[in-house]
Amino acid sequence: MKKLATGAAILFFTAGIAGTTPDGAGVISDAQVKIAVTVSQQSAGPGSDASVLVKLDPKPGIKLNKYPKIKLQVPAVDGLVAGAEQSVGNTAPPAADQLEANYFHGGVDPLNLTLHIDPAAAKGRREIHAKLSYFYCVAASGYCAPAKTELTIPVTIR
Repeated sequence: MKKLATGAAILFFTAGIAGTTPDGAGVISDAQVKIAVTVSQQSAGPGSDASVLVKLDPKPGIKLNKYPKIKLQVPAVDGLVAGAEQSVGNTAPPAADQLEANYFHGGVDPLNLTLHIDPAAAKGRREIHAKLSYFYCVAASGYCAPAKTELTIPVTIR
């Protein structure tokens, strides 16, 4: 029974990962959106910056809302990285007679986040945890809901 529970936990935590590449890119597939995470540098030195690009690709029949904003948050981790946040979208809802203007049409601009590596960061490969939140609607039914996804950003400190 213990082996079954362990196997189920591993499957649960890895089910969303569709693939990872050596350059620090990862693809996560939520029920509504395919999310690609890319780190621009193979490695970053202590005290430097690492650029992270997060691209969202809604699956067919899914619309991503401009309001509330799509938000990517990285909490500060002492000795590793300063907190960072990036968002895309609108700060206010559309007028009631222009609800169609609330959706991204033709794709969503990628979120480009700069992470500042702590000057005291130890060498080695690290996984930085981030939270992505967005609001989506199903075109066929009109069902809308918020979604939150945990992301892992791989960074190697040299």
